Amino acid sequence: MLRQLYVQMILGVVAGTILGYVWPNAGVALGPLGIAFIKTMRMMVPPILFCTIVDGIVLHGGALRTGSTIVRALIVFLAITILALLSGTVVAGLMQPGAGLNLHAVAMNQDMHRQLAGPPINGPGEFLLRMIPDTFFSAFTAGDVLPVLFIAGLVGFGLVRIGASGEPIVRGLRALTQLQFTIFGFLVRLAPVGAFGAIAYTVGAYGIGFIGSLGMLIATLAIACLMLASCLLMAVRLATGMPIWKLIRHFRDELLIVVGTSSSEVVLPRLITKLERLGASPAVVGLTVPLGYTLNLAGTAVYLTVATLFLAEALGIPLPPDRLALYLLVMLVTSKTAAGVTGSGFSALLLTLSLLPDIPVGAAAMLIAVDRVLSAIRATTSGLANISATLLLARWDGATIGEVRPKPMPPTKG
Repeated sequence: MLRQLYVQMILGVVAGTILGYVWPNAGVALGPLGIAFIKTMRMMVPPILFCTIVDGIVLHGGALRTGSTIVRALIVFLAITILALLSGTVVAGLMQPGAGLNLHAVAMNQDMHRQLAGPPINGPGEFLLRMIPDTFFSAFTAGDVLPVLFIAGLVGFGLVRIGASGEPIVRGLRALTQLQFTIFGFLVRLAPVGAFGAIAYTVGAYGIGFIGSLGMLIATLAIACLMLASCLLMAVRLATGMPIWKLIRHFRDELLIVVGTSSSEVVLPRLITKLERLGASPAVVGLTVPLGYTLNLAGTAVYLTVATLFLAEALGIPLPPDRLALYLLVMLVTSKTAAGVTGSGFSALLLTLSLLPDIPVGAAAMLIAVDRVLSAIRATTSGLANISATLLLARWDGATIGEVRPKPMPPTKG
């Protein structure tokens, strides 16, 4: 049992909680373990996104079919985002997590958030400009997924246009993808250590008591995300006929890694491999999964509604229905500005509050203390949304989903 990754993850979380509670200073000192693990994973994400998107475009054999898949993906992503926003609004409206709670600013170390959060986008114009890198190669060094998606699309359609002349490049990219997946397999074994350090830091820095004072917010987000996840899993069950328990068991390790690290990026290659083993075509997976890391962050969408309503209630700021509707429209866009990494959901919240002045942007700083917990919930939800969207699109494409294919055997010499 101890050799199972999910068991190691549970032990890491439990040990980190105990250490942070008993020796708070030691727990805070272990914070860099969590940061180091996530940064190690993130350094591999841009080239993997690039290779999988390019390969997905080439596998479709032409721009027409690729365009059809992208349009379908955008339709599914939009439907999931709307469902996520409605789930957060309904649950937060019923539970009212901020009612009667007086929030006060506390002295908190924001070093972890500063190192892990992506830069916020100040308006739709900057969102467009950030898609275009300064140079072709700077897209892979800036730490932002938007330029990588842009360059990957250009390269993929370019390879389709030149046809057979681009075959050596395609073969090289596929070999590079296999190498990256192998490296990820090495690094992911360090996930229990990263989870141990991250949990120890959270409990040591803010204490179990402080996290408990915002427990209503955590419970509201968890229930809203659970409602959304249940709807998505039921949709997959109806579309594919695959039992929900079987689907969860198939992705058990990946979901636990996301819970422990609060980042859905770290399991990208494992998700791609396991989705293909369920019957989804590499062409659909290669396009849908990477796109989902920017355009299908359902957990972030739920978080934006719950956090905004929580702050409004806690600060005594009324949000009439027409104003709330405007917030939801803005969140439909700002939820796409996160990048599937720890802290990016908080940056999306800052962007939302900066665009609409009802709630002071500075009030969001009070949520950083529990952002690690909230990040784990929204990252897990986004991971499930990405899995569900890919399987629904694969079924829409005519694939048979449900029977787990065996792992491909490595080639033997001779």
